[in-house]
Amino acid sequence: MRTLLLLLVTLTLCACGASSPDERLNQAIDQLQESIESRDREQVTALLHPDFSAQDQFDNAWAERTLRLMFLQNQRIGVLVSSQETQIDPGYPERAETTARVTLTGAERFLPNSAGQYDIRLLWLDVDGQWLLRDIDWQRIR
Repeated sequence: MRTLLLLLVTLTLCACGASSPDERLNQAIDQLQESIESRDREQVTALLHPDFSAQDQFDNAWAERTLRLMFLQNQRIGVLVSSQETQIDPGYPERAETTARVTLTGAERFLPNSAGQYDIRLLWLDVDGQWLLRDIDWQRIR
C-alpha cells in the first residue's frame, strides 16, 4: 500500500512538469516539516546535504542519532511555523536561506509534554535540481 501511494505521488509530481527553483525549495521546506511531524527519519535525512552541519559543530551522524532519540521519546511531534522568510541568493541561485520562528512540541500520547520556541536559520543548496539542507542554526527563545 505504501509503495502504491509513493508511486502515485511520484507520478503526480512528474506529471506537473519541471518546477521552478522557488517551487522546489518550498516543496523541500514543506517536506522537511511533514517528515519531522510524521516521524519519518529516512525522509528527513534524505533532505540533508552530505556536508550537513548544525550549529557549526554537528554532522549527519549527529542528526541521525538526534532524530532517532527524538522519535523514540515522542509519539507525536508538532512543528508550528509562526513566521518564515525564504530567499534564493540572486548572485548564487543554487543557494537559499530560510529564517523562521518555530515552536516544536513533543508528546508521548495526546497532550504535549515538551515544547520550545526557536529562531532558526536554514541554508539550502540546490544539488542537481534537489534542494538539500546544508546548514541549520538555532537559538532558543526564552
